[in-house]
Amino acid sequence: MPDFESRNLDDAESLARLAELLHPTKAARTEAKARGRRRAAAGFLPAQGPAPTGQAAPALQHA
Repeated sequence: MPDFESRNLDDAESLARLAELLHPTKAARTEAKARGRRRAAAGFLPAQGPAPTGQAAPALQHA
């Protein structure tokens, strides 16, 4: 993200915005979870449950 390269973080407002992205408030996390659940219910997200215990998650492949 070029907006948050170190050379662009020269003022307190930019640093505060970066902190919001990296450390969202509890209300923001709750809102994001609700939005994700609505999207999943509407069929915009693939159904995916947690990985079964004792099995490793599939490795990601880079394009």
